[in-house]
Amino acid sequence: MTEKGFTNCLQALLDGDVDGAASAVNEAFDPDGIQGIATFADAGVMTSNHGLVVTLDDGAEFQITVVQSR
Repeated sequence: MTEKGFTNCLQALLDGDVDGAASAVNEAFDPDGIQGIATFADAGVMTSNHGLVVTLDDGAEFQITVVQSR
């Protein structure tokens, strides 16, 4: 899965559209295909930011940084 595909799927999931996540892009996405989710701290990511590392069953790994803007 590409960064764009992951972004589109995440947006659909956050909007509550689980079915739309699969069709958000021309890439397969199965929410059950998430192997693991860890905080940056738990995953050992060297940063002062807060966020999550999402690992998929195919070995792809994505980092989501959380920044409060207001």
